[in-house]
Amino acid sequence: MIYLQMSGRLGNQFFRYAAARALQIKYYPDEKIVINYQQKVNGDESFYNMLREFNVTDFIEDNSGMVLARHTSLSQKIICAPYLIGMKNIKPEQMNQQVEYEKHWEKLLKKYGVYWFRRGGWKFEKSNQKNKVLSGNFEDPVYFNDIREILLNEFTPKHEILDKNIELYNKIVGTNSVCISVRRGDFESNKTFKNLHSLCNKEYFTDAIDKIKKKVENPVFFMFSDDIQWVRENVNTGCLTFYEDGTDPVWEKLRLMSACKHFVISNSTFSWWTQYLSRNENKIVVSPSRWFNNDYKSPLIDKNWIRIEV
Repeated sequence: MIYLQMSGRLGNQFFRYAAARALQIKYYPDEKIVINYQQKVNGDESFYNMLREFNVTDFIEDNSGMVLARHTSLSQKIICAPYLIGMKNIKPEQMNQQVEYEKHWEKLLKKYGVYWFRRGGWKFEKSNQKNKVLSGNFEDPVYFNDIREILLNEFTPKHEILDKNIELYNKIVGTNSVCISVRRGDFESNKTFKNLHSLCNKEYFTDAIDKIKKKVENPVFFMFSDDIQWVRENVNTGCLTFYEDGTDPVWEKLRLMSACKHFVISNSTFSWWTQYLSRNENKIVVSPSRWFNNDYKSPLIDKNWIRIEV
């Protein structure tokens, strides 16, 4: 079995599932993926199985306990214990230290079928252990780029487009559409997130729009945000602009956003997936120059993107 510890909302869940799916396809095609949703972030009940809304491969949902505690062998537990002790001494914001620490452990962990990585983009290797366990962020396309075509199909919603969005969707696919993804919400209200992430401000979006207008002929902008009122009051494109009303389920937002041809993203995992799932091979992506409030160089920021200082 391949046991995956899940955490986070859709963007985070996509990263974790994509890593587990890539591992399954490459090394363990006859083994089932078992996903544990017991872990909540700050007890937030809004963290639930969002994958069920998409055409992902069949998996078993098991919330009986944390996978590292319940589904590891004795030898795996012996390996994990000192690794965990050392990891606890590294603060979440000390990401470069996390990478260096994982570098010393990754070969041994992979040998024992423990894929437990917060930051390092380590390539998977096969293990002879009966159970394989995954726990971590896996926020690096190196884990799953090899199966991108599979993910493009699996990360499509099971549901038909909502009637109220048919006209909007047709505008998106029929124009030089630019998705502008504005993440505010808990990046502004949650102290932990606020300290960890850079909040993309009005100046960032103004600069990004100017750069898009120099690159894209007759752009039409489509605004998506968890604070659409702030967007209406602060982000002016000077062009034809449409606003998603903010009431759509997350699977519908993803459908609309990823259908756009070009992207101005925020430093959020959901925003990142909207551009990754785009089928436009000539897309232009504008992103913040850093993902976090530190000097960690996130592998989520592609070298070919237009990057703006934040």
